[in-house]
Amino acid sequence: MQLGMPDELVARARALAEGGDWAPPEARPASTVVLMRDGAEGLEVLLMRRPATMAFAPGMHVFPGGRVDLDHDVRVPVRGALPGPPWAASQLARALVVAAVRETFEEAGVLIALDRNGRPAVPDERWAGDRAACERDGGLPEVLRRRRLHLDADLLVPVAHWITPEVETKRFDTRFLAAALPRGQAVQPHETETDTTEWLTPRAALADHRAGTRPMLPPTVVVLGELSGHRCVADALAWARSRAVRPLMPRPRLAANEVVWDLVDGYTGEVLMRSTQPASSEERGIR
Repeated sequence: MQLGMPDELVARARALAEGGDWAPPEARPASTVVLMRDGAEGLEVLLMRRPATMAFAPGMHVFPGGRVDLDHDVRVPVRGALPGPPWAASQLARALVVAAVRETFEEAGVLIALDRNGRPAVPDERWAGDRAACERDGGLPEVLRRRRLHLDADLLVPVAHWITPEVETKRFDTRFLAAALPRGQAVQPHETETDTTEWLTPRAALADHRAGTRPMLPPTVVVLGELSGHRCVADALAWARSRAVRPLMPRPRLAANEVVWDLVDGYTGEVLMRSTQPASSEERGIR
């Protein structure tokens, strides 16, 4: 079922399209992790439903992730090849990787880190306590030091980059990173940040979405569509490493006095796809 855009968003979109006085807020850097595993029917991805009480994307099925905290995230040493252009300087690239690991540990109980011999982190009796510690500012560096672990950027492969439309009051500049579920670990959902956690094939998740039973933001739908043709985690990661990622952002434009949404390069403004149809609330909700 397609729903109309809220009146205030229509007004802001029209003001922006007409060159009005709406001043878009800055998009804050964030990381999202497309966590994958090989299942009985092929490639599976982790989707978590956000509770209806959440301020951002309530009721949506999302990948784990969250905002970058530059004050603390740059303190964590990261090995491997950091994400390159257009993901800015190495300081931000490092912080994006750290945020991805921190948020995945907090929300899913999965720690994407290695020991000195290149082996994945092993859950033990301190796992829940360390996970809780990472919810505090600066907690992850201490957890990694105590466990003698390090982060390896090679384990997190850029797969997409989406920027919240300029008409929103809360905006994120979000990098999507694909990663394999570490060997020996299992998902343990956060008690308050998710109310449903499922492993699904991309095709099954998209079928639910088309049936109206699994609401998702458009970037999630796009990423799942791109992954649906891959048979296993290794294939998906190989594909991700071979592609160029551009920062994508929907931008409103007036066509026959109706607001339509083009897809542009979020940094240069280059129009990548022009639309002729007014967008529904579901279609405009790219964040």
